[in-house]
Amino acid sequence: MPVVLRSLSDFKKFLRKPGATIQIVQNTFVDRQDAASRETYRRKGLYEPRTLRALSKRAAVFDVRGHDTTVWLYWDRGTRHWRFSGDTVTVPLHATLGPPDAVVYRCSLPEPETPRPARSRPADSQARDPRVAQQAAFGF
Repeated sequence: MPVVLRSLSDFKKFLRKPGATIQIVQNTFVDRQDAASRETYRRKGLYEPRTLRALSKRAAVFDVRGHDTTVWLYWDRGTRHWRFSGDTVTVPLHATLGPPDAVVYRCSLPEPETPRPARSRPADSQARDPRVAQQAAFGF
């Protein structure tokens, strides 16, 4: 099932779903840093998938896959500047100095498992089973 987000309300509903994951696909602040800094952010798990640990009225706490840490994402009146498009959420970073920056998150749900067909015993193997033959003899 594809993720379609149009508002903060949709985003919160998405986060409540089992297995909901967000992952940073672009961070313009980090993109402007030197290569060593970008590698440090990457090593610390900046671009790793995040799964919801807790949700409150004004924030969400995420576990970062492969790292023993949590990350908070806050929302308040500033969310009116958030942009929702399909499965992405763009969160502007407001700083007093420098150009405007933003973080783009991609939202995803785990692929649904396809049910395996039940294996049944072939009819001829049931006929060879003495218990089946005995039950058939007594009308079971």
